[in-house]
Amino acid sequence: MKIIEHQANGINSYTLVNNHHMSVTIMDWGATVTAIRTHDKDGRFENVILGFDNLEDYITYQSFFGATIARVAGVIKNAKWRQYELTQNAGENHLNGGNLPQIAFEPWFLEHKLQTKDQVGLVMQYITLDGENGYPGTMTITANFILDDTGKFTISYTGKSDKTTLFNPTNHAYFNLSGDAERTIDQQILKINADEYSSLTKHGLPTGKLPWVTDTPFDFREPAEIGPQIAPIKGGLRHGFVLNNTPYPQVELLDRLSGRKLTMHTNTRAVVVSSATNYRDDRYRLNGGKPMRSQLGVSLQAQTLPDAIHHKEFGSIIIEPNIPVTYQTAYQFSNIYDV
Repeated sequence: MKIIEHQANGINSYTLVNNHHMSVTIMDWGATVTAIRTHDKDGRFENVILGFDNLEDYITYQSFFGATIARVAGVIKNAKWRQYELTQNAGENHLNGGNLPQIAFEPWFLEHKLQTKDQVGLVMQYITLDGENGYPGTMTITANFILDDTGKFTISYTGKSDKTTLFNPTNHAYFNLSGDAERTIDQQILKINADEYSSLTKHGLPTGKLPWVTDTPFDFREPAEIGPQIAPIKGGLRHGFVLNNTPYPQVELLDRLSGRKLTMHTNTRAVVVSSATNYRDDRYRLNGGKPMRSQLGVSLQAQTLPDAIHHKEFGSIIIEPNIPVTYQTAYQFSNIYDV
């Protein structure tokens, strides 16, 4: 187990390596996960999330790849909570915590490193001040990134505020288990342990309704190839799923060709899944020079459903003064061809 440090153009990054050569790289800019390298059936280690080839591109394009989203992930309709006017950065709405500043594109402080015989990790911290983006309370957000020797990568976000405020963080990594984005996610197999999903308006805002997934393209309770399953959904997946409370993995992703498998378990109530459908940008150079194209990755954002403050049944994202709240998600990586 080791930690390799890198520094370039004022950006610090840290690669966590376990005893089986799996590695995770995190940079302090946005507490961003830039790479997760796992082996395929032939023993090749490749990056299974979308990441820019140059660290500077994370600053230039601000595209959320692998970034920490806080204070609140997703949309808040009309950018208002109680008497507080939040930053309008998505038309009349508030998105991903606002942009004055945008926490995903600010430097985080490395509090300390962790290294034992069976795990390595980082603890990063960011302090967002009372009134930033309209939120009440000065909040300390602590991000823990831990890789263990079994191939489990765990992200924990803890928020503590001196006033009643909102907290609903997530990580915005796009996964592609083919390795170095060799193929789209169309033939990768997704399973979501969820009976209900959050329906959206034509503008992408939650309606507040939680229909059952039965007899819809949103039914991933049995494993299904992503491309054929979501073909009837205009614009692809960008929906929240209400996770069943189970000790078993709540989300599974599998690529038969590489043999790579990801299982996810979280203490959050939901996961927002985006298939990056119609997401194209030829300026981007990802995973060895590839441009961003439709369905190149799938994001699995563990969180409370977006716009929860307007829909009581979604759950509460209100936190009380001086009472820390933690969101934790574990990603277990393996290969089905290992014996």
